[in-house]
Amino acid sequence: MKTKSKVERYLQQALASNTRSAYASDLKHFRAWGGRVPATPQVVAQYLADCAGTMRASTLGRRLAAIRHAHVAVGKASPTDSALVKRTLRGIKRVHGSAVKQAAPITSDMLRKLAKPLPELNPVRDLRDRCLLLLGFAGGFRRSELVSLRPCDLKITREGVLMSVRSSKTDPTGKGRVVAIRKTGGRTCPVAVLLRWLAVLRRAYPEGAAAPLFRSVTRSGRLGDRLTAASVNDILRRRLKLLAISTSGISAHSLRAGLVTAAAVAGSPLWAIQRQTGHQSVSSVHRYIRTADQFAVDVLEVAGAPRGKSKEGARSLTFRVGVS
Repeated sequence: MKTKSKVERYLQQALASNTRSAYASDLKHFRAWGGRVPATPQVVAQYLADCAGTMRASTLGRRLAAIRHAHVAVGKASPTDSALVKRTLRGIKRVHGSAVKQAAPITSDMLRKLAKPLPELNPVRDLRDRCLLLLGFAGGFRRSELVSLRPCDLKITREGVLMSVRSSKTDPTGKGRVVAIRKTGGRTCPVAVLLRWLAVLRRAYPEGAAAPLFRSVTRSGRLGDRLTAASVNDILRRRLKLLAISTSGISAHSLRAGLVTAAAVAGSPLWAIQRQTGHQSVSSVHRYIRTADQFAVDVLEVAGAPRGKSKEGARSLTFRVGVS
């Protein structure tokens, strides 16, 4: 029994907790529709057909992953590997499209406004929020990476701060990576705001180097437990509303998308962006490059074709992505 319990524990950890929760939800939907495990390819294909048009193709793909995982877990062949199911999903994509909904990027102008102190908030909460959002943007962090940081993961240097990310969505085994955040000066300097936040934490938790870097804060400024990944989204949207900025299409992922977009437009090399964000492939980085101004970069001008104007403007675009 002891051996079995150990095996079960390790099998549980084979998937991230968020993935396990998503699979459980997806499987619940499949069963509510009338499906069961094991299922035949015909049943799964019919499930896809019934859901087509009301769900995005990406959602259907995740549902198939959950169904496949459920079959593998009980030692059964997965119907999702059948030609029937694959062709059905391909047909759904051709008829309904396969575009993935993407978060709108936080722009540099929005970031400057987000970094401005808000007198209507408690000073401690306001400082926490600004530190969280500035670091989230500068590091291109996923929200789960951001809330998992601890003071002991930071190394302050003359140039800025080195932040050790112990594990992430694309690094489930915890190889880790180091993200460098450079000092930039001014109100939007993430390092300056971070140092002020660390001073607040040290006063409240003198021995808390291994404690969470980002905690909940009450209206009166009292520090609480570690923030959840979902709370990053809430903090960002709340602050935008206080600034009378539209939150349409905005989520915590907008910080990450904003960093990649700003860096790409400024001409930073893709390898540097990839190392900063922890993306596993260049193609993944490309999917994050989003800009409302489709004329932000003139590819013909960059290539050297005459445009009747100086290239000095394009050359002056600089966005230094810190790497270690």
